[in-house]
Amino acid sequence: MISLENLGFKQGIIFETLVSTYTKQGHQNIAPMGVIKVNPKKIMIKIYKSSNTYKNIKSKKCAVVNLSSDPALFYKAAIKEANIGNKIVGDLFEKGDLVDAPRLKEAEANIEVSFLSSTDIDSEKTEIILEVKKIKTTSCLPKGYCRAFSATIEAIILATRIKSYLIGNQLQQKQAYEMIKKVRCFKEIIKHTAPKSEYADIISDLIRRIEIWKINK
Repeated sequence: MISLENLGFKQGIIFETLVSTYTKQGHQNIAPMGVIKVNPKKIMIKIYKSSNTYKNIKSKKCAVVNLSSDPALFYKAAIKEANIGNKIVGDLFEKGDLVDAPRLKEAEANIEVSFLSSTDIDSEKTEIILEVKKIKTTSCLPKGYCRAFSATIEAIILATRIKSYLIGNQLQQKQAYEMIKKVRCFKEIIKHTAPKSEYADIISDLIRRIEIWKINK
């Protein structure tokens, strides 16, 4: 039987995943989420209570945690306006086997989970404990490591904060500009290691959007 350990999960370490859920109306939703292994059968997500993923998990009492090495999926899930033509819904999903949540077919692994409990961290965030019901993996071959992949994912994660921080208080705005500097550093890594690649296209589009956010803040 496949376990969290087989997928590389280690206790206390945050792993970047794509969490997919259904809305009350049955529409697919997907968002990048950091997941922490609690024990061999439980995982934890620290999540904003205002997010659609949180609302859907509270409503449906389940979700699917998808593992993917495709940065384009992370980008479209994180930056909704980049999801032209709704390309990560519809045919890219199938219903989970044991939970009422959509499973991302293109993922290297899907972890079907059910809701166990939640504990508020503060007025905005809560900690959700989920029980692993089923793990499904593909038979894909190992892939070579490229620094551009990690740089792209880190830039996307920063961008999810930059947009909201730019319209926040003075401290948040200062933090946003520091994060923008980091995104530009990641662009240089990508330019050096993977020019004329999908990674380069994503980081260029991301920086273009950040400039728009700066103007419209």
